[in-house]
Amino acid sequence: MSFGFTSDTSKVFGKMVEEAGSYNVKIMDSSVAKKSKTGKEMAVLDYEVLDGKYAGGSIKWHNIVWDESSEEAMQLSLKRFNTLTAALGFPDGTNFNMTLERFVKGIKGKQLNINVDWEEGNNGNYHLAVKSQQVIKEKSEPNGVFRPSNGTKKAAETSTNPFENSNQSKQATTNPFEQTTLENTDPFAKNSTTIDIPDKDLPF
Repeated sequence: MSFGFTSDTSKVFGKMVEEAGSYNVKIMDSSVAKKSKTGKEMAVLDYEVLDGKYAGGSIKWHNIVWDESSEEAMQLSLKRFNTLTAALGFPDGTNFNMTLERFVKGIKGKQLNINVDWEEGNNGNYHLAVKSQQVIKEKSEPNGVFRPSNGTKKAAETSTNPFENSNQSKQATTNPFEQTTLENTDPFAKNSTTIDIPDKDLPF
């Protein structure tokens, strides 16, 4: 049996996004609702890039927490979730009176644009963190800023070794998107199945 193929970076497993910038994305099926370590309801969203040089690449672990611990926290939570639903194109007056699990299931596959930048995690590694969300744009626009090294943002070095891989660190977010529960009246359909991600697999 003969063996032969032409290398094609658009057809790989685990393709990484290697630059900060603005990306058109869809919400991946791996997105879940769970509780944070402090017991607050939280949507953990994973995104897949739709177009451009990183099409098919993923940006993971965007945590949006619902916090009702104070009036100020509640108002911030409303703004976080309203920012998301506005970016997804839901009109004013849409009632999301449901569980967070159902909400997350309902937005899977929907498209938006996100701005991401490099952020240092607790373990000292850098990951892409979502800084803003808006309606989908004409195209994705990487900005040329690669993962920081030694405290500076610089272009990543390319290797001529076709068997060498660069590893993308797990992503945690400490940005202004965090959220909790919503109940009955449904802009989606059907119930969701909760997928539990063990704490050890998440970077927070």
